[in-house]
Amino acid sequence: MFRSIHLVKTARPESTGICRIIMSLARFAKPHGYAVSVLFFEDGPLRAEMAEAGISAHAISWKGTFQDLPGAVRACVWLRRNCPEIVHLHWGGRAVRAISRLGGAGVVVKHVHARIDENTGEILEELAFPWADAVVACSVAVATRVISHRPQVIYAGIEVDPAPNPLTGHSGPLQVGVLSRLTPVKNVEAVIEAAAKLRDSGIAIEVNIAGSGPCETALRALAGELKVADRVRFLGWRNDIRALLSDWDLLVMPSLDEGFPLAAIEAMAAARPVLASRVGGLPEIVEDGTTGYLIPPNDIQALVHCIAEVAHDRARLAKMGAEGWKRVQQEFTEAAMADRMADFYARLLKQKGLRPG
Repeated sequence: MFRSIHLVKTARPESTGICRIIMSLARFAKPHGYAVSVLFFEDGPLRAEMAEAGISAHAISWKGTFQDLPGAVRACVWLRRNCPEIVHLHWGGRAVRAISRLGGAGVVVKHVHARIDENTGEILEELAFPWADAVVACSVAVATRVISHRPQVIYAGIEVDPAPNPLTGHSGPLQVGVLSRLTPVKNVEAVIEAAAKLRDSGIAIEVNIAGSGPCETALRALAGELKVADRVRFLGWRNDIRALLSDWDLLVMPSLDEGFPLAAIEAMAAARPVLASRVGGLPEIVEDGTTGYLIPPNDIQALVHCIAEVAHDRARLAKMGAEGWKRVQQEFTEAAMADRMADFYARLLKQKGLRPG
């Protein structure tokens, strides 16, 4: 078996999306000849979740810089003891790539999940990764920003039910869902502002916000200021995504930028349409008018118009949801992702002349 070690910044909930990708890869790794394990640089509850899924997971405290020399030494020693053929980086700069190389990695793969800094919203115009052998980009939109390599685009995949969960029987106020970290780039305030405008127009909706992050206090204050606190529910960080989606009619993603959000394909896999900004990798997921709608970023009026339109046409929502489920079945399954990653690994290992340890 080839040993593939995935390096992740933290085992705290903000790494949930990355960890779900790794767990999906691990489920399909053995038939392809790969043993998957994870090394976190900050401990947290996700390490236990990995272990429960049967994945070897470890945590070493390191800030990812050479200024934290003891942490760098710990990481290097750990890697040398585990002798990986592949080190797959989901986080870190030059220091992490250098330590991966010094730690004996046969191949160093950098996985780029975004083209922005989520906390600041700063767009990273050019991405270069010296000391990496290859780069995986989560979407074409992200790949266009990579200048140091010719990145391989590999879409994330998820487990899809064999039959769609039809959007039927929902009545009363339109249940609008938001599923994201509460950070500035996610622009969740747009949904709250839209809820206020829709109330003034006499359209009944309820907004359900599942997630946590630094903007939560400000978002709660905004809901109170606009007098829609009774229409906006903050659900906190949730892991029961399928159960949430089954209660919602529509997922809204008003982000200012995205790499390739799992939330969008999770909604489509649950046969729920997606209303999203036309930014980043979202147009690679959502087919405008077929599996949902794409609107200009930060356009509150367009957001209000689309929600109002579907609130009066539940049959249209159901049809778009069914088309979304079909699209995920065809393009975004975890088996397809694992096959593409395994083929990518095989080419790299062949180029290096590496054999399984």
